[in-house]
Amino acid sequence: MWKTIAALSLLLALPATAPGWAQVAESPLTLEQAIALAEMHNRRLGIADAQLAAAEAGLDEARSHRQPRIGLLSSIQRSNNPVLVFGNLLNQESFQAENFDLDNLNRPDPLNNWQAALALEMPLWSGGRISGAIESARYQRDSAIAERKRSHQRLIREVTHAYATTVLAGHQLKVARDALESAAAHVALTRDLWQGGLVVESDVLLTRLRESEVREVLIRAESGVELSRAALNLTLGRDLSTPLTLPETLTLGEAAETNTASLESRIQAAHQLRPDLLAAEQRSAAAEAQVRIARAGNRPQVGLHAGFQANAEGFFGRDGDNWSVGVGFRLPLFDGAGTRARVAGARAWVREANDRSELLRQEVALEIRRADLELSAARQRQVQAATGAELARRSLTMIEDRYKEGLATLLELLDTENALTESRLREVAAQRDVLIARVDLELATGKL
Repeated sequence: MWKTIAALSLLLALPATAPGWAQVAESPLTLEQAIALAEMHNRRLGIADAQLAAAEAGLDEARSHRQPRIGLLSSIQRSNNPVLVFGNLLNQESFQAENFDLDNLNRPDPLNNWQAALALEMPLWSGGRISGAIESARYQRDSAIAERKRSHQRLIREVTHAYATTVLAGHQLKVARDALESAAAHVALTRDLWQGGLVVESDVLLTRLRESEVREVLIRAESGVELSRAALNLTLGRDLSTPLTLPETLTLGEAAETNTASLESRIQAAHQLRPDLLAAEQRSAAAEAQVRIARAGNRPQVGLHAGFQANAEGFFGRDGDNWSVGVGFRLPLFDGAGTRARVAGARAWVREANDRSELLRQEVALEIRRADLELSAARQRQVQAATGAELARRSLTMIEDRYKEGLATLLELLDTENALTESRLREVAAQRDVLIARVDLELATGKL
C-alpha cells in the first residue's frame, strides 16, 4: 500500500498539465517529488520490504505448527514373505480358510498390495515450544515493521541531503560564474586604465591571474554539479545520467522557526517515537521468548494422530480398508544436558539484546544533543553569512569606485572581490546546513 501512496503523492505533486513522467524532468523537481520517486525506486527501501516480508512469512510458519498435518501416502509392494503376505491378505480383507494351509502359510504365492493411506497428526501440548515460537516470530515481525519505518525515515534524510547538496552545487556554480564575470570586468578595467597610463602593466597581469584562478573554481563547480546530480539520481533509484531540473533556490520552510522544546523533552520523546528503539525492544522480547522455547525441551509433549488406509491387490482398488485414532505422549528424561545448554545460550542472547537496547538509548541521547547543537550553530552561521555577504557586496562597490579614482590599490580590489565570492559561498552553504541540520534533528527525535 505504501507504494500506491507514494505514487499518488508524486502524481498530485505534478502540474495538472503534465502528460507523464517527462514533466518531472521539464519542470523543477521538488523535494516532495524526489522523496516520492525514492520511495518507489530506492533499493534500500526494497531491502527493508524484503526483510519485513521474510518476518511475516516466519510468523506464518510459526503459527502453522498449531495446525494439523495431513499427508497422503501411497506404495505398491509385491512379495512372497509369509508375514507380509499374511498381513496384506488381512488388510485386503481377502483372507480365506485355505490360507490356513501350512504349505500356504510357509510358502505363499507372491502377492501384490497397493496401499493408499491418509495420515493426520496434530499437537495437543508442546510444553510451550509452539507458543514461544509464535511469540518470538511476532516480536521479530514487529521489529521488522519498526526497522522498515526507520529505513523510510533514513531514506527521507538521504534524499534531502542529496537534494540540498545538488541545489547547493548549482548555487556554487552560479557564484563561480558571477565571480568569473566580475574578474573579467576587472581585467577589462585595468586594461583600460593601463592604456590610459593610469596604472602599471602589473595590475593587468594580476587581474588576469585572478581570472585564471576563478576559472579553476568554475571547473571544480561544474564537476561538483555533475557528481551531485549523479548521487541524487542514485538515491532516487534511477540511472545516474537521468536529466534533472532543480529549483534555483533552496526552500527552508520552517527552518527559521525557533523550537522551544527542551533537550530533555526531545530525548524523552525520541524514546517513544524512534522506530529503531522500538525494534530493539522487540528483539529483546523475542530473545526472552527463545528462552521459553529452550525450556520446553524437558517438558512433555502430547499429540493426536489418526489414519485411514486402503489396500488392494490391483491398482486404485479398495479390497479392504481400516482406520485408527490415537494420542501419543512423550516425556524427555535425559538429553545429555542439551536443554540446559540451550537455555543458557538463550539467556545470553537476552543479555546481549538488552545491552544493545540500552546502548542505543544512550546513543540516541547523544545524537539528539549533537543535532540540536548543529542546528543552533547552523542558524547562527546563516545569519552571519548573510550579513557577511551583504557587507562584502557594499565593500566591493566602494573599493571599485576608489580604485577607479586611484584611491585604492589593486590588491585591495582583488582581496575584496575574493572575500565577496567566499562570503556568497558560505551563505549558500549555510542555507543547506540549516535544512540538513533540521532534518537530522527530526530524524534523531524520530519525527521525520
